[in-house]
Amino acid sequence: MAVENMAEVPKKYGKLCGIVGRGSTGVVFLSHKVQEWHPSIDCYYAIKVFRRGTRTSETAYQRRIEAEFSISSSLRHQNVVRKFDLLRIGIDSLCECLEYCSGGDLHSLVVVTGQLEQVEADCFFKQPMCGVNYIHEMGIAHRDLKPENLLLTPSGCLKISDFGGAECFRHAGESDIHISRTRRHSRPYVSAEQYLNREFDPRSGDIWAAAMIYVVMRTGRIPWEIATDDDENFRDYVLDRGVGRGYFLVEDICHMASRPVIYLMLEIDQMARPNTNQILRSQWLQEVEACTNEESGLV
Repeated sequence: MAVENMAEVPKKYGKLCGIVGRGSTGVVFLSHKVQEWHPSIDCYYAIKVFRRGTRTSETAYQRRIEAEFSISSSLRHQNVVRKFDLLRIGIDSLCECLEYCSGGDLHSLVVVTGQLEQVEADCFFKQPMCGVNYIHEMGIAHRDLKPENLLLTPSGCLKISDFGGAECFRHAGESDIHISRTRRHSRPYVSAEQYLNREFDPRSGDIWAAAMIYVVMRTGRIPWEIATDDDENFRDYVLDRGVGRGYFLVEDICHMASRPVIYLMLEIDQMARPNTNQILRSQWLQEVEACTNEESGLV
C-alpha cells in the first residue's frame, strides 16, 4: 500500500513517521499527532495496513478485517492493546489505528536476552494471564497467543495484540459455550487436543499456549515443534508425565510454586487444565507483582 493512498489517516491521527513493523497480515506505520490541549500532548499511534492475499476476494478480505475489529475494538483492559478506528484507504484497502507500544514484542526481547530471569518472566506471565482472563470473561478466545503477539510499553506493561484468529465462544446473554473444531495458534503453541479432530473448548488452547510462552521466556526456546507423537520431545514429555515423573525442562526453570501450575496448564487432557481465574488465584501468581498501565498519552 503506497503511503500516498493514506492521505485520510494524517487528518485524524497525525503525521506518518515510518514503518515500525511488517508481518504476514500487513504493515504497521507509526503516526504522531500533537493534541492541542493545555498543555499540548504528543500522541503516538500504530497504523496497521492490512495486506490482501492474491487469492483473497475483496469481500472476504473486508469481512475478515471487520470481524476482527468488531471482536477486539470493544475490549478495554490494561493488558490488551486498544484499537481506536477502522479506516478505508484507497479503493480496496483497510487500515486500523491502535495503541502504539514502543517497547517492541516479547519475542524480540527473548531473542536479544537469550532467556529471562524468573522474576521478570513471572511478571510478564501474570500480565497476559490477566488479559486472557478478561477476554475469556468477555466471551472471546484469542487463539493465537505467542511471544510475537505480546507487546511492551517502555515501562514494561505487556499487552495482548493481533486478534486476527480470535473467536467468540459465548455471545452476550448466552450461557452455553460454542465448541470449536478449527485448529489455530502458531504450530509450536497449538495444544494437543487440536490435532485429534474432535471438538474442544477454545479457551483451553489459550491456557496451553500461555504455558508454552512461559517456558520460552525462561529457556529461550520452544520445548517441542508440534504437540503430537511425531515429535520426539513431545513424546518424552507425555511419557514422563504419564508415569508421574517431572519433565526436565519444566523442572529446571520452575520453582516449587510455579511448577504445578505450568504442569496443569500443559495437561494433555484439556478438561484437567485450570481456567484463568484458577491460575491467577494460585499461590504462585498471588505473590507475583505485575506492572500496571502508565499514562500513555493516547486518547
